[in-house]
Amino acid sequence: MKKNVTADTKLLGIFGNPVSHSLSPVMHNNWFEKYKLNYLYCAFDILPENLKSAVEAVKTLNILGINVTVPHKIEVMKYLDNIDIAAKTIGSVNTIVNKKGKLYGYNTDWQGFITDLKYKNIALKNKTILVIGAGGAAKAILYSLNKLKVKQIYLTSRTIDKAKLTAENYKNISVLDIHKISANFLKNINCLINCSTCGMGKKDKLPFAIKDFNKDIIFYDIIYNKETPFKKFAAKNKIKYFSGEGMLIFQGAVSFDKWTGIFPDTKKTLSLIKKFMR
Repeated sequence: MKKNVTADTKLLGIFGNPVSHSLSPVMHNNWFEKYKLNYLYCAFDILPENLKSAVEAVKTLNILGINVTVPHKIEVMKYLDNIDIAAKTIGSVNTIVNKKGKLYGYNTDWQGFITDLKYKNIALKNKTILVIGAGGAAKAILYSLNKLKVKQIYLTSRTIDKAKLTAENYKNISVLDIHKISANFLKNINCLINCSTCGMGKKDKLPFAIKDFNKDIIFYDIIYNKETPFKKFAAKNKIKYFSGEGMLIFQGAVSFDKWTGIFPDTKKTLSLIKKFMR
């Protein structure tokens, strides 16, 4: 991918830890090239203790925009000048826009998730959902699910107190202790959504045993580019499985629009990023 960097090139990027697996640079730089924008998107591996100074550097270096990923989506909110209503409700930010030295925080994950469901013809209205994880991504998914008017949401996490705190803003969420989930629990679940980091490590295992499940269940794993335990289980048991590439693409498209005023054509983006998957 050819990129001519000049003194006028505007810098953007992604803050995360780890971040080396991210496909966002490939995606955004391709769109910049497509629309002939003199922008450059880089990945920045930011340790949690350095997040504040990294955000301050966005102003200092006049960086146009930043995406934010694990584990910074919640903590980053402390260092922004303005946060939009959806991001406040969700409680996490994944997109920062630098407007004349003021940093505005948005959450585009929920829009990316809903758009991807439509693209995949997945209808969740009046369905029963199990969400695993209670971090920033899970909060965006929960916000989306309530907009989609699902019937019932079960939420579980490695830390039950964190799950309870995440569920406080919603009426139709029941919190489960991940260590007490029955091996037959998925019999009445229409869709399992993994929003946790389970699968990021090579030795990760399913967080609970699964012996029986709804034959029409869907696994939606927001992790992409990894052989997660959910992906392996789905393949072994012929369960319909979707990973997070679509959500990545569509949340990125919304971010791109906020930075440039252009909503990019995403038709060829999936085939592009698959070339860079390890």
